[in-house]
Amino acid sequence: MRVLLLGAGGMLGRDLAATAPPAVTLFPLARTQLDITHSDAVAATLAELRAEVVINAAAYTLVDRAEAESQAAIAVNGAAVGQLGRLARQAKARVVHFSTDYVFDGTARDPYYEDSPRHPINAYGMSKAAGERELQSSGAKYLLVRTQWLFGEHGTSFPRTMWERARAGRATRVVNDQLGRPTYARDLAAAVWRLIDGRECGVMHVTNQGQATWFDVAARVFARAGRPDLLTPCATADYPTKARRPRYSVLDTERAEKALGGPLPAWEEAVDRFLATIKEAGMSS
Repeated sequence: MRVLLLGAGGMLGRDLAATAPPAVTLFPLARTQLDITHSDAVAATLAELRAEVVINAAAYTLVDRAEAESQAAIAVNGAAVGQLGRLARQAKARVVHFSTDYVFDGTARDPYYEDSPRHPINAYGMSKAAGERELQSSGAKYLLVRTQWLFGEHGTSFPRTMWERARAGRATRVVNDQLGRPTYARDLAAAVWRLIDGRECGVMHVTNQGQATWFDVAARVFARAGRPDLLTPCATADYPTKARRPRYSVLDTERAEKALGGPLPAWEEAVDRFLATIKEAGMSS
């Protein structure tokens, strides 16, 4: 299988590249090599590589900055995704694209299903919702993977920030009234390759097992660092951000679990593996 991976330099892109099955001929391209907003270059690359699958791990992910840069977010997360779908349809390639729990408003009391109504409450979520609509109307065969609270070894993530603060002995307040499902990029990447191999299509929610508040995640990290005394909970109202966050954005993963033969590992175990990896990297550097 010939696979073009866009956004190969990002957190998820790097894990997708690292976990590609041996039978896959992978063409991983970072944004500096191929910008998803340059449609002529994307079309030429699709033709040259004869890709059967295009994985789009490229995205504008600066949630708070998107409030002031909504057009930039829409360009990458919305319009470019639709154009990618149209180009892939012409090239007879399947598209695998990633979206977010932020397409929902967080007012639900039960987990969100794949067909739950979209109602984003911030500019980033609006841009990702636009990308979903654009891809779904492009005519391409697609797998649209919604995930949430992503963390990984590459780049900035919430657990890494918490680890650095704990190790530096910095007192930290973290909100305890937003609920979601932390997701380890390495586990997500491995699951996505299995879904691709199974030729899964449509919308699918993929996250690690279990749910947590941001405080729960931070508490596990600070405990592993031996500094739980540095951490205190607070309410969202006490920690204002430019972009509003959904208060409850737990994604239902039943469809993915059926396709994969079971759930992804529990988020707690995933955080522990992540911390073990960055500790080992720190010791060897």
